[in-house]
Parts: sequence; structure tokens; C-alpha cells
Amino acid sequence: MINTVNSEYEDSLNTSRVEKSPLISGADRGTVTTEQTSLVSGNTFSPVPAFWNTVKAFAGAGSFALPWAVMNAGLWIGSIGLVAIAALSNYTMTLLLECSVQMKKDRVGPERPSFADIAKRAFGRYGEMFVCFMNFLVTMCICISYLILIGVNFSELVNHHAWTQNVMIWITLPMIMCLTFLTDMKYLGFTSIFGALSLILAMSTVMAYGFKDYSVYPLKDYSVNYKNIPLWFGNAAFFFCNHIVVLPISHASGDQKRYIRVLDGAMIFITVINTIFAVICYLYYDHFPGGIPSVIVSVLPDGVFSDIVRMCVVLELSCSFPLVFGSGIAVVDSTIDLYHKHFNPYPASDDNPEAPKPFLSTNWKFYVIRVILVCILAAVASTIKNFGTYLSLIGSLMLAVAGFIIPPLLSLKFFPNQSLKLKVIHYSIIVFGVIATITGTILSIESMV
Repeated sequence: MINTVNSEYEDSLNTSRVEKSPLISGADRGTVTTEQTSLVSGNTFSPVPAFWNTVKAFAGAGSFALPWAVMNAGLWIGSIGLVAIAALSNYTMTLLLECSVQMKKDRVGPERPSFADIAKRAFGRYGEMFVCFMNFLVTMCICISYLILIGVNFSELVNHHAWTQNVMIWITLPMIMCLTFLTDMKYLGFTSIFGALSLILAMSTVMAYGFKDYSVYPLKDYSVNYKNIPLWFGNAAFFFCNHIVVLPISHASGDQKRYIRVLDGAMIFITVINTIFAVICYLYYDHFPGGIPSVIVSVLPDGVFSDIVRMCVVLELSCSFPLVFGSGIAVVDSTIDLYHKHFNPYPASDDNPEAPKPFLSTNWKFYVIRVILVCILAAVASTIKNFGTYLSLIGSLMLAVAGFIIPPLLSLKFFPNQSLKLKVIHYSIIVFGVIATITGTILSIESMV
């Protein structure tokens, strides 16, 4: 294993800022010190909150594109493949957690190491910066997907030719931007339950209308173009390669090693629910006029109940946007000193971390950087024509790298004495990740242009 020195661990606790994620319950507690948490289990393991935090972290925009993804791969490859991608993603998440556990065991780095901290130990500052940059881009791309869905649902809700998807994105942007000005995302914590209920309502409504208004055809009537399988892969990777949130949730659970079993259970639950949803929608809506839309809620007919569902989706995504946005900003803030010095809401808080924080920041740069970033995201979202191909591009280009390439590389670096069998498995996953990333990215770009 990587050689470590205990003094390095103590020094890092004094000099590094702990990355905190607004995506999970309890993530608003700020920096964790040695007195608050110790390696000898002083925390109470909380498996139930950890389970639901994991489930909530996977609930979002990706679910709405899974039926379109299955349409591009066919019933059997699409459904069985989703299970396989989920299992592989779960395995590489476990590799990441094992590296974090080993890092704490060796007493080097922060008490609660982030993805970037693990990469730094394995590959130095360059590894840390690469993972930091990648995680930042991933969260910003997820925010773009939220804006696209908000625009699609709001335009269908208004149902007027002048109020297009792009127009609705910019109309809702001021409200969303104001939410990103919150200095502590605990104020949006209450929306997590509403978000989960909104997603369940939307998925249930789509399936209910399928049962009511459409029929399942003989399997021979379902055609598929197997050349589009890379598009399916990109969407599957976008949904299941959620490695960026696993480490914060595992830290919040109180016991990283025991959380691995919780992760297994949560991934089974997530996979079963979303695979069933994708398959049912594929079977019932494959003959929908124009084919299955990349945003499956577009199949909903006009009506009061459908409008309620669309409004719930818009509100849920509007509240989720600042949480994901804040998570990406936190990655940069915890890694790049220059950003922390100028754009942190309380740049002087390092001198007195126990000082009370006001509701809003007094640092004008904090607001400027958010306005610029959110406007850039909206501008990009306005150029996207097909939601499914966009998710496929992001899933193939970024999340597949984060899920299928980096974790096995980290495991090989952290545990060089692992068995030959494991080395073969891990190198095979890396090769698969590289091939899938290249093919998925190329086909996604070709489909978008």
C-alpha cells in the first residue's frame, strides 16, 4: 500500500478544508474536526437515513430518459443491461469506499476524505485537480439537465406557441438563481421529501396513462437499431454512475465500512424500481406518435391532473438545482485556495470557524460568480435539442470515466498487492470504460449535430 506517515494526517487536518455536500441530510454541519469525529467509532451508525439518502441521490432527471434509452437498445439488452450497469457501478462505488476506509485507517489526509482527496493521495496534485474539475463539470451538466426538464414541463404546462422551452428556462431562471444565493442548503432540506414524492407521482402517472390509453404489442413489433446501443449506455451511465455523492453519504452514515451493505441494498432498490419503470414505458409507449420522447413526461395528455404533475416536477427540479449546483461549487471551494479566498460566502471564516454565519453573504464576489455560472448553464441548456442524446453525451464522456475508469485505477494504486484475479477484473473494467466512453461520446456528438 501507499506509504503513509501519521504526522501527515495531523498536518492535513490543520490545513485542508473538508468538502461538504448539500445533497444529503446532515451535510450542512460544516467542517469536521478530530474532536468531533474519530477513527475509533464514536459515531452512531444510521443505516435507515443512509439508505434513503442514497435513494434520493439517484432520484432525478435520469429516470425520465430511461425509457428512451431502452428504446435505443431493445427490450432485452436495454433491461438486462441496466441491471448489469447498475451492478458494475455498485462494485466501483465499493472500490471507492474501500480506498476511503484505507485512507482513514492509514491516518493520512482529511478525516472525511472526498473523491478528490483520494485521487490526491493516489496520483498527487494532478489527480486531485482532475477529479475536482471532472466532478465540477458533472454537477454543472446535471444542473443543465434540470433546466432542460424545467423548460420542457413548463412549456407544456403553459401550452402556448410563444412560450417555448427556451423561453421558459429564462423566465424561471431568476427564481432559481435566488435560491443559489443561499449560503446554507439546510434551508432547502424540507424539499427532499417533496422531491421524492414528485418523482414517484410523475413515474406513477406516466405508467397509469400507459395502462389506460395504450396496449402492449407482440414483441416482434418492437424494432430496434442496435447501432444506437452507445446512446443507451450513456443514459445508463448518467443514471447509475453517481459516485460523487457516495462518499459524503457514507461519512454521514457514521460507519463507512458498514455503509457498503447499505449501498448494496439501496442500489438493488433503485435498480428494480427504475428498470421496471423503463421497461413498462417502453412496452406501452414504443408506438407513441413520433416514438418514445427523450423526456417521458411529454407523453402525458392535456388535463388538470397532468398539469399538476408537471408543476410538481418543475418545483422539485427548481429546488434540486441549487443543491446540485452548491455541491459542485463545494468541490471547487474545498480544493482550490484561490476560489475559496475570493468567492467563498465567508472567506474570513477560516480564522474563526465557530463564528455564527448570517443568512446571506456580504461578499459581492460570491453573488457575481453564481450569476455568471447560472447564466452560462441556462445558455447551454437553451441550445440542447434532444434531452436523451445530451444525457448520453454527459454519461459517456464524464460519468463513465468517474464510474468505470477512475475507481479501478485508485484501487490498483491503493492496493498494489491485490490478487491477480482482482487485477484482471479491474483492468477489464478500465478497458470497458475506455471503449464505452469513446463510442458513446462519438455517437452522442453525431446525434446532436
